[in-house]
Amino acid sequence: MVKPFVSKESQFRGSGYYFYDLNAKVNYTISSKDKLYISGYFGRDVFDFVNGRQSLNVNIPWGNATATMRWNHVFNKKLFANTTAVYNDYNFSFTGAQETFEVKLASGIRDISLKHDLDFYPSTEHKIKMGGQYIWHRFTPSVVSGRQDSVVFNPANAQIKYAHEAAVYIQDDWDVSPKVKVNAGLRYSFFQQTGPFKMYETDADGNRLDSTVFGRGQKVKSYGGLEPRLSVRYSINDVASVKGSVTKNYQYIHLVSNAGTTLPTDLWVPSTYMVQPQESWLYAAGFFRNFKNGMYETSVEVYYKDMQNQIEYEEGYTPRTLEDTETQFVFGRGRSYGAEFFVNKTRGRLTGWVGYTISRTDRIFNDLNEGKRFPAKYDRRHDLSVVAMYNLNKKWKLAATFVYGSGNAATLPQRFYIMEGVLSQEYSRINQYRLPSYHRLDLSATLTPKRNANRSWKTEWVFAIYNAYSRQNPYFIYFDQEGNPLDGSVRVQAKQVALFPIIPSVTWNFKF
Repeated sequence: MVKPFVSKESQFRGSGYYFYDLNAKVNYTISSKDKLYISGYFGRDVFDFVNGRQSLNVNIPWGNATATMRWNHVFNKKLFANTTAVYNDYNFSFTGAQETFEVKLASGIRDISLKHDLDFYPSTEHKIKMGGQYIWHRFTPSVVSGRQDSVVFNPANAQIKYAHEAAVYIQDDWDVSPKVKVNAGLRYSFFQQTGPFKMYETDADGNRLDSTVFGRGQKVKSYGGLEPRLSVRYSINDVASVKGSVTKNYQYIHLVSNAGTTLPTDLWVPSTYMVQPQESWLYAAGFFRNFKNGMYETSVEVYYKDMQNQIEYEEGYTPRTLEDTETQFVFGRGRSYGAEFFVNKTRGRLTGWVGYTISRTDRIFNDLNEGKRFPAKYDRRHDLSVVAMYNLNKKWKLAATFVYGSGNAATLPQRFYIMEGVLSQEYSRINQYRLPSYHRLDLSATLTPKRNANRSWKTEWVFAIYNAYSRQNPYFIYFDQEGNPLDGSVRVQAKQVALFPIIPSVTWNFKF
């Protein structure tokens, strides 16, 4: 709404952000034992940034479309089932242009899945869940195109990959005794890359020597494994308990980040003949304590996560119009550990909670940072959330939310030099720097008018302020260049782009 009112003389004319979302849901009772739930979602976000002085334009649209149908069937008092079919289509695009150069990255994931879950209550001490799932994946991990002056690069490098994913599981919530509860489960997951696909054999310099062609549906590479999990809770008394757990997981879809830029160009890529699935072991232990007859709930938890087959781009990576970006991946391992503190007030006119996490997430790659550990891009040392809700009277409810998080780790240029009249840059060690921290305060007041006995409608007004003190939280960093490299007058300055200033809103909710 603000975009048309930006001055024509402003160097940022054309910058803006908008989004829209559509949700729909229908529930239908077929019989006393059968219910059908159909829901859909469609949303799109579009961010534009324009710096006219530097001729820098960035356009980032992304969004998701999903449709879900779930059938709930009750066999008897001890057994019921849910059968669910899901369609999901996610797309992301990034276009960056500066002067006569433009590059565009696009990616997407399309899934069709079917799952069947059974809940079985053989006795009051056991709650058993079991089921299976199948997913058909269509990945477009990276499409690179661009132009330089009048030369257009638009190669056929869609890199579309296909895969099947499946899993079966069984889990039991077992009340061993009044003091001991056990949750034990076992899951087997399976992932298979299939054709059509073309695999190349290359020499040490990356030159293609030969290729292998896989037809539609033909197996390229398969992975699978068991994923056990165990959680034990012991009640010390009526108000205190301790819990410990261990979990093994496989993840067949990877988020790959380009350390050489703070721009939001992360891509989702599947496991393939070159990319092995991520594996992790997660260990956690916690102490839980209630006070004042459950009015206050408190907990302290510690965790450690060991991760194998992590992915980064190779050092010095830049997007290229290649057949497959997998040739620029390097692999390593990671770890994440920390402590979480939580206090929750559940009753009274004033309710709310405070949560704080202190953690570290780092990685080690033989091919990056001289083989030394470095922080992951999304390593967040401090993470704080404070939520408060106050019932002023029967009509008015007030609420406030404050969040704080350490800034993402980033690899930034630390030296600029001129070579043959061209301004070049030398980057720091991987993720050596930190972006500014993220924090904001949201406020709201909810008015529920007195309901008229003759009206079947129930209404509610919400008056809210997002980012009440208009914190300019970083979205990405770019480098603004002034002057001419040829005469030595060039000046380079790092600048931050933020998404959301203070945003007031009014919402009307109604039921009938």
